[in-house]
Amino acid sequence: MGMCYLPSLLRIKESDDSMKQLLQTVKNDTYKWNICADLKVIALLLGLQFGYTKCPCFLCEWDSRDNAPRYVKRIWLARKILEPGHKNVKYHSLVESSRILLPPLHIKLGLMKNFVNAMDRNGTAFLYLLQKFPLLSDAKMREGVFTGPDIRSLLRDEVFERIITGDEHRA
Repeated sequence: MGMCYLPSLLRIKESDDSMKQLLQTVKNDTYKWNICADLKVIALLLGLQFGYTKCPCFLCEWDSRDNAPRYVKRIWLARKILEPGHKNVKYHSLVESSRILLPPLHIKLGLMKNFVNAMDRNGTAFLYLLQKFPLLSDAKMREGVFTGPDIRSLLRDEVFERIITGDEHRA
């Protein structure tokens, strides 16, 4: 397997033009690579506008400013088109959305965050988490902010597996 050394592209600005240049350099049109990147780069490749936008998700039409149904509504309409000028799309997509792979770590971190948020704060399982990760601040623990190694450690923990109950176990 060869390495590609691109000294002029090591420090590139996160913009539509620099992503076009990068994709041309690695001959993405020829090889049709699948792309796995963080969510910010994925949004950039699909032409989404940066910043606090109303529809930041490239998969669905989640409205980030609609506070009422945020924690109640679980299923949002799938995003049908990625056309400039429509639902926070600023540029034409640089890659096909079918070639985007979601980063596994982002998925794991999100699932863990949702799991911890659903836990009973006074329950045995949550108190066990506080003991298992004493270096994690209370704020991070309450928000479910864990690292990949913490998650792996917890998934292999037989004591934790035994003490979670009801909804926690189903989650």
